[in-house]
Amino acid sequence: MKNILIAVLLLLPFAKVEAQPIFKWHSNTITTDINGGAITKDDTIEVKVSVNPNGTSVRSAYFDFQHQKDAIQMLSVTRGEAYSANAGFNVTNNYYPNCKFNRNGNNTTNNGRTNWNNANYTCNSNTVPYHAINRINISVSDANNLTANTYIKIRFKITNTNAGFPYDSIYFNFVIPYDASGNELTGNTMEGHKGVWVQLSPNANNLIVGDVKHSANVSAGVKSVMRLSVTDTMPQPTEVTNAAVGGNGAFSFAQQLQNNTPYRFRLALPADSVAPLSLAATTISDYTMAVQEFITQNLDRTFKNENINKGIKYWAADVNMNNEFDGGDLQVLFNAVTGLDTIVTPPAGCAANCYYTIPTIRRSVYDTLGFTGWKTLNTAHVSMATTTAEQNLALNYVLKGDVNLSHSSLVTEQQAAIYGSGNLVVPDGRSIDTKVNNVVVTGDTINIPFNVDTKGIVLSGLQYEVKYDPTLVKFVKMNIDTPSWVSFVHPMPNGTIRFGAVDKDLKNPLTGANLTPFKLQLVALKAGVDLNTSVVLTQVMDAADNKGNQVGINLSSTVIRLVGISNFR
Repeated sequence: MKNILIAVLLLLPFAKVEAQPIFKWHSNTITTDINGGAITKDDTIEVKVSVNPNGTSVRSAYFDFQHQKDAIQMLSVTRGEAYSANAGFNVTNNYYPNCKFNRNGNNTTNNGRTNWNNANYTCNSNTVPYHAINRINISVSDANNLTANTYIKIRFKITNTNAGFPYDSIYFNFVIPYDASGNELTGNTMEGHKGVWVQLSPNANNLIVGDVKHSANVSAGVKSVMRLSVTDTMPQPTEVTNAAVGGNGAFSFAQQLQNNTPYRFRLALPADSVAPLSLAATTISDYTMAVQEFITQNLDRTFKNENINKGIKYWAADVNMNNEFDGGDLQVLFNAVTGLDTIVTPPAGCAANCYYTIPTIRRSVYDTLGFTGWKTLNTAHVSMATTTAEQNLALNYVLKGDVNLSHSSLVTEQQAAIYGSGNLVVPDGRSIDTKVNNVVVTGDTINIPFNVDTKGIVLSGLQYEVKYDPTLVKFVKMNIDTPSWVSFVHPMPNGTIRFGAVDKDLKNPLTGANLTPFKLQLVALKAGVDLNTSVVLTQVMDAADNKGNQVGINLSSTVIRLVGISNFR
């Protein structure tokens, strides 16, 4: 019985599985022109269709391609290397302008015949203004079978369209191949992505280009999360696009925007970045600058504009936001400097995943803002309408309370104080020295003096901030030796202490070579003799002279080692 079954099986016909040639784009993205350079408008590009004969005698093929009729114009179709240079080669093409292949799941398969059978087109100059179809028939006559290589090369010109033109891919919709005897080769004759994206040079199609001027004192981390949001101009605006503006602040928008359309531009930060930036931005010299300008005002209530010498700085000093610079602003600034309050905070309900808009101003306005014009300044957004050409947009931002603009954009001719390598460096080079020493701990109480040499500068304010490990040591008190000054100590739960003192009325300045204005006292939470930890000075430090001007600080070290004596045994 077994032998009979074998014999019957041998007599049954077997279905013949024919191989199919495979056609595909040589690459899914093209980034260079025919000369190897980045693609810009008016350049010529070349895309290639490859073939793998897969053991067949494929010769000719009928193609359907879609491209943009004006922006990406077809120039030529030439032979590839899959057949010999002496092979017969002929191209015929029929062009269908303002036509578009309506792509769906039934006509974007790997089966060329299926795609053709299910092909559906819209041809209308109003609804299809940009696209065109090219039906191309390739005839190849060659005594030898094709090799796996380029079947055809198609050249296109990237025309000089309006900026922001909505580019689309070049699409390979279907192919119907034929063998040397003229028989259609059916099956999965296509492979890979059906579109080739033409990647223009980053600036080749821009509608808006520009930059955000960052302060050198804003951390790289904060810059990296700042976004430029672009919305429409409706009463309840909708975001159209956004861009990261970290690093050098550069940004560009091309086909994300429409031609001849108004937009609003806003800078925004994650909610959890806002308060720390505000705290770092408002320090002693912001307060003393404002105080000096206020108390030296003219009898007619006008200001001399000497300490606060720019309109945008008055805007920053108006922290009670009543469109005036007055004594109430001094109180709010002093609260912020002492750590009792934070001037800029996100609204209730704006959590870490919420972006908070920061005041955004066109640079030309920012730099030239007058001493009264600041009162009517719109900082909610910057408005700009696109055209059909590239335009530049230069943006600045400013924080309330940042009177000296240390953490905001600088006005164009202004030089900034910079925090670097543990020091605060001001443009005019004047500075004081602060010396701190490591401590060998012999008991549980630890005293850390801050020794200051004012180097002849007469001070009206001084401020520092330190961090320590709250699991190892605990803050006890701060001994302050600045007679008649108002001092402040603001310990925070995370092991941070902000402290300082200010001559609030600028009448009792401090100067000397061997001063110890502050002495920090900590207590060890375990045996002090076994302690091995550090106190670190942060960049939140500041000093001001008796005119309210910022003064540099040179630190002997940013790290104070606390080492128990038992570690030396």
